[in-house]
Order: sequence, then C-alpha cells, then structure tokens
Amino acid sequence: MADPHTDPRRDTICAPATAPGEGAVGIVRVSGARAVAIAGQVFTASSGRPLAEAASHTVHHGRVRDPQGAVLDEVLALVMRAPRSYTAEDVVEIQCHGGPAAVRAILERLLHAGCRMAEPGEFTRRAFVNGRIDLTRAEAVLQVIQARTEAAGRAAQRQMGGALMDHLQAVTEALRDLAAHEEAAIDFPEEDLEADLPPGALKRLTGTRDGLAEAVRRGRTGHLLTEGVRLAIVGRPNVGKSSLLNRLLGYDRAIVTDTPGTTRDVLEADLAVDGVRFVLQDTAGIRATGDRVEAEGVARSHRAAQGADVVLLVVDGAAGVTAEDEAILAGLDRARLVVAVNKSDLGQLPVPWPGPQPIPVSALRGDGVDALREALVRQAVGADAAPLEHAFLLTTRQQHALETALEATERALQGIVSGDYAELVASDLRDALDAVGTVTGETTTDDLLTRIFEQFCIGK
Repeated sequence: MADPHTDPRRDTICAPATAPGEGAVGIVRVSGARAVAIAGQVFTASSGRPLAEAASHTVHHGRVRDPQGAVLDEVLALVMRAPRSYTAEDVVEIQCHGGPAAVRAILERLLHAGCRMAEPGEFTRRAFVNGRIDLTRAEAVLQVIQARTEAAGRAAQRQMGGALMDHLQAVTEALRDLAAHEEAAIDFPEEDLEADLPPGALKRLTGTRDGLAEAVRRGRTGHLLTEGVRLAIVGRPNVGKSSLLNRLLGYDRAIVTDTPGTTRDVLEADLAVDGVRFVLQDTAGIRATGDRVEAEGVARSHRAAQGADVVLLVVDGAAGVTAEDEAILAGLDRARLVVAVNKSDLGQLPVPWPGPQPIPVSALRGDGVDALREALVRQAVGADAAPLEHAFLLTTRQQHALETALEATERALQGIVSGDYAELVASDLRDALDAVGTVTGETTTDDLLTRIFEQFCIGK
C-alpha cells in the first residue's frame, strides 16, 4: 500500500469510472507515476508482453489474476502515458465485465498492489493541478455529467471547451494591467502616474466592467438550464389544471377526475421546453373550504405560487370569469404571471379579463399548448436574459465571485473618474482580479479546491 506519510498528490490512485450496478462494461481507472507498473502487476497480457513495454494510447487484451494466479476477469487494458492523458499523468483504464463483483475484485487487487482509492473528483483535480485544464473547464466536467437537457449539455460542452475561460481572459488581462499601473502610482508618486493614466485606460476598464456584466447575465440565463424554473399551476377547482399538466408533459402524471378537489397536495414533474428546464407544480384548487385536508392543500397552493419563478393561472373558458378567479388573480404577482384559458374547444372565452392577455388552450385536444409553452419560456427567460446558446453554467460560487468582481470593477471605475487616491482604486482592482481568479483558478487555496471537487463522483 502507498505510504501514508508521502505527499498524497504523488500517490497512484484508482477508482471505478462507471456507475455502480450491473452493466455491459465496467471501467477501473488508475492514475499516477506508478500506474503502468501497478496495473502490470495484476494484468497479464494475452501477447505475453509486459504492460510496462506498452506504447501510449494502445489497447491490450488479457486477464486480471489474483495473487495465486486464478483469473478474476478477462479484460482490456488501455495505456495512456503522461502528459497525453486526462490527468496529465500515466493512466491505465481496465475495462472488465460490468458486474459489481468483477469491478470490486479488480479494485481490491490494485489496492493491494500499491494504489489507494481516489477521493471524489481527484482525477479532475489532478488534471487541473497538473495544468492540463483550467478551473473553469474542470468545473464544467461536473456540469456535463449533471446536464438534464440537451441545451444544458451543449452549454456545458462549450464551457468545457473554454468558452468561459476565453471570455474571462481579456477581463483578467485588463484588470492585471490596470492594477499594476495603480500600484506603480503608489510606489512611485513622484512620477505623477495617478493623473497620467495609460491611453485608453477608462475605455478599457469600461469594457472590462461590461464584460463582467455580460458574464453575470449569461450565468443567470444558465441558471435556467441547470436549476430550472419553478412553475406553479394555480386556479380554482376543476378548471383543468391537472389535465393541462398532463398535456404539457405528454403523459399522465396527475390523476384527473370530474370531482372538484381531487388534487390535495402539490405534485411536481420536470419539463424541458426549448432547452429551459421547468419544475412544474400542480396545486390544489384554491377556494374557501371547511375540509381540513383540502384547506391544507389550498394553503400549500398559495405557498407554491409565492415561491414560484413563474405562475400559470388556469381559468375555465366554459364558465367564464368568476369572483373566485378574480380573487386568485388579485393575490398573484403579475410580473411572473401567464394565464391560460382552458376548455377553448367549447368555444367560450372569458370577457372581459382583468389580467394579462390570456392564451386559449384545450387540455383535452391539445389546442394552443404550443403557444402556451412559448409564452412560458418567454416569461421564464425575460427580456434582459442572454440567448440560451450563449449561457454560462455557473455554480453559485462562480456566480457570486463574478458579481463580486463586477461590483469591485464598478467601484474602481467610479474612483478613477472622481479622482480617488490610487490606493483605493488599486485595492478595488485587486479585489476584482482576485474574485475572477477564484473562477479561472489563478487564486485558489487547497480548501477551495477540496470544496469544489468533493462534489464530483469518486471516479471522475
């Protein structure tokens, strides 16, 4: 086993790279300076050649054996030598049969041969520490794994390809140059550098501020792809909320009956529309009731509407606008509201309607549902959002760091314009640079890296 007193970053690590459970193939990944040597102790190639002689990026058929020579599994061994590997270290991947027993047996052999079990995210952390990828790309790996829609997957792939880093590169360079100038003004006051800014400095800092603002805006749009939009479907009983939920989803998720009050609790389901992930909440019909169970359902409906990003109010087109509809409308935030008039197939619409322009739909036949989906996306994204194809998938930490950098840059810009002391401007620029650095990886600590990579699975 590895000496626990040595630097753990020099250990050779191993872990399963495929999900637990049964499957066609299981993969065990090994990385470190002794990866090929340790894998060679447990793997016997069918060709008879030692694995240590294998060239990089080659595949070898053979068997993994126990210390007594008994075959544990027939496998393929893939050899990838440093620096042309995921971690920029020597890497061996052993592809075995996908049963948990085979994977476990191979892991145990590797551990006894000198590996240690990898920590969560340690392979990707090594890729970052070894300079193969920057921190934006490293964190994008997790976004790729966690993507729940095609749009989120595409955004994560763009980010893993360097989209976020490329955007922040110019920002970092400008902040670094301007901070160096202001710090020089502090160190050499006789040069009067404070009053003699570099040509185009204000324009450059304004562009930096705008670039950070754009990154923040694109991050907020990316939030729609990752966290999703909470959409509460509300209305009085028996207007077709559950039927409309089922129609939007394309399958029967909610129980639908003619009996008012069938839905007693908030029912959730996921829906992706044009790349935007919605978390739909079908709520109990809102009305005055003496039934304690139904009253609790109504209370939960109100809470769902208050906590939702978008509220879909459903009105019965056959019955017209009632006092109950108007009372529900009065309690909703119209800035987050979309109104659907259900049962449009019956040919009646409520007029006049005191709220936002309603969208006629038929949950029974599907009429108007596409238009409703488009309205929901427009309401969710908002007029100020970046196009979805330009979204950045930012973690809460990354979003906060960029917002902090934006605020500090704005202070520095205002300070230069108003003639503040160079020390104050330099401090603001340095704060902005440090905040961006926690996103790009230029200013990190071991504690920060641990908090980032512990969110990963063990084999990534």
